[in-house]
Order: sequence, then structure tokens, then C-alpha cells
Amino acid sequence: MRTPTPDVLIVGGGVIGFAVAYELARRKVKVQLLDKDLPGRATSASAGGLWPVGEAVGLGCGVIYQATQAAKRQAAGELENAEDCDDGILPAPFRDLLVASNALFPALAKEMLDTTGVDMEFRTGGGLLFAVYDEQEQAYVERVTRALPAGLHFERLTPEEACKFEPQLTRELVGAALLAGEHQVNPMLTAEAFKRAALLHGAQFRHDTYVTRLRREGDRITGVETEGGFLPAGIVINAAGAWSSQLAATAGLACPVFPVRGQIVLTHALPHALRACLSTSGCYIAQKLHGEVLIGSTTERVGFDVSVTPEGIANLCRGAVRALPLVRFVGIKRVWAGLRPGTEDELPILGPAPGIEGYVNATGAFRTGIVAAPMTARLVAQCVVGEEPEMPLAPFLVERFAKRELASTAG
Repeated sequence: MRTPTPDVLIVGGGVIGFAVAYELARRKVKVQLLDKDLPGRATSASAGGLWPVGEAVGLGCGVIYQATQAAKRQAAGELENAEDCDDGILPAPFRDLLVASNALFPALAKEMLDTTGVDMEFRTGGGLLFAVYDEQEQAYVERVTRALPAGLHFERLTPEEACKFEPQLTRELVGAALLAGEHQVNPMLTAEAFKRAALLHGAQFRHDTYVTRLRREGDRITGVETEGGFLPAGIVINAAGAWSSQLAATAGLACPVFPVRGQIVLTHALPHALRACLSTSGCYIAQKLHGEVLIGSTTERVGFDVSVTPEGIANLCRGAVRALPLVRFVGIKRVWAGLRPGTEDELPILGPAPGIEGYVNATGAFRTGIVAAPMTARLVAQCVVGEEPEMPLAPFLVERFAKRELASTAG
């Protein structure tokens, strides 16, 4: 029996793809998600940190990214010293999206548990604690503090206050910054919850289905070619993560996403020793529900290489031991790497592409895919069905890159 043509085909089964499928299916849209289990999926590389303010001000995973970029620019002679680098503060529209998305998690976690039986392991905690080791990092925190918009703030702690708040923290500090309201989930279980909820609402899922290209007829995308043949659709959503640029290019479309490798270390379980998630300029540390300590993450532009390296793992372990000395005595359970979909401005690419019908982007989340997933999915679904978006899509449209290139050329 021939399967009815879905209104929407989603390419990519990470947390974003499943979240979009859920939002569309609950709006009674016929949706089918196509996924090929490729190595290095971004969801598997996530700590599951819900750090909207931390990422918005560059004190979450972003501080590692900024430190990496500064080191590269110094090595290339483009930067005299690290203090001259740009602060990691994200633009206000994306900050607002992250904060709004984060606020959805308490109710969403309960709904998912009640309807699907999947516990996303949403847990509140002490927040996000950024450990400050030296005067240069202290200066960075002060620059970020001065640049914070109204309504966003974090608590500055002395070394004594930081160690009282987090007793296992290193004493080799000059201070710390505490961001309350920053929590965590299990990223894989979050993706699974969205998937099951989408299926319950009528979505279909075709696993192990490799999409070879988009089919374009004039100014319209009419479906996708797979290894098993052509699948038609009214709209195709590109949620292919680090592979989004390759998929878009098969139809002559631009989607400037590149893979960013993140290496991860997971320890054996420890008695619960952390109230907060820890962030430093060298690594972040999150103790998971069952006691394992997750240490991440490198930010490397090495193409689609998902191997782990002795240097990368050693640097993460050194950073973790420096921040939390007790992990010196725990064994490593697993190491792996994932590919996050990066963009040059660190913002996602959402919504339609100019001059083309039947195609929508839902990609480029880089280091904020988990916390951004609920609101990203809402915005993309609202775009597809013609609802008024809850938040402006304009800052995230793909044409921003072409406009900047034109402006740069004109200048």
C-alpha cells in the first residue's frame, strides 16, 4: 500500500529535528522524519546544559570557544594579546530566544514524562559557576559585566565564597561568577522524548534512510532523493546539523554551516559532589544524575573527523583536575567526539531561503542546540504552518550572510 505523501519531510534526527517533528505533528501536520545514523551527531556531544544566560554572555561553553579563537588569532599574528579579542556576548535576539526556550523546560519535562514515559532528567541545581583563575580572566568577567544588558546579571564571588558554595572546587582561584537558574537535562533522553511525542501525535520516522540530495524543480524543492528512491513533499526541512551545508548545496542553496568537533570525557560515577555546573576557560564540568562526571569540550574545526585525540582528551582531563581536584582519583568510563553545526556568527539558521519555495532551515545551533530546541521548534513550525512567530525570525534567516558579504564588498 502506498504511503500518503507527507506535508513535510524533515532531514535529520537530532534534538532539533525531533523537536520540530513534535511541534508540527501536534499541529496536525503530516510529517515524516528521515535519519541516517552518521558518526558524531551533535546531540551526543552535548552535556545537556541549559545555560541560556551563561551562553548569552560567553561564560558557558562559549568561553572555551572564545579562548580557542583568541589563541588561533594570536598564533596567526592577528591579535596582540587575548584581551583584544571580542567578548562572547551573543546578540540580543538570540539571547532572548535562549531565555524564552529555557523557560519552557519545566512544563515540557513534565509533559514528556506524562505522555511518553521518558524522563528528560531535567534537574534544577546551583546554577552555572564560572571559575576565575587569574587577573586576565577576571578582566574578561568585568568586561562582560559592563556589557550586560538590563535585566541580566550574575553574582560575583570571592574565592572564599566560591569554595563555600562549591566545597570541592579548587582553592587556586581569584574569584568566580555564579549564574542562578542555569540547569541541565540528559540530551539523548531529551531527543528521545521529542521523538516519542512526535510519533504519538502521528509523525512517521524512517531510520537508516540516507538522503542523497534535494530535488529542485525551478524555484521549488519538491522532495528528496534517497538511496531507496524519491520521496515527494510539500516542504523539506533541513535539520541535518553539521551536514546541512552539504544537503543544501545539492539544490544550489547556501546554508553556511560547518562542523565543529567537540571531544568529551565521561568518568565513572562519584558520590554527588557538585551543586552547580562548572565552567572554566579550559573545560566545563557537569555531574549527571547517576553520578558520572561529564567533561567537555574542545572546539575544533577539523572537518568531519570524529576521532578523539590524546592531546584533546589530556587537556580536558587537566582542566577538570585543576577545577575539581577530586576527579584525579576517578576512572574514565568513555571518551568520544561529536560534530556541532557551527556558523560564523554563532547564531542558528532558521526559516525559509530567499527565492525558493518548499524549503525551510532548522540548523546551525552550534553549542546551544539543547537549550534552544523547544523555542527553535516552535518558531520553525509556526513558519511552516503560517502562524505568527512568537519571536522575530529575521535575525536567523540565511540571507543575513549574503547581506553582510554585499555590505563588506560595498565598504
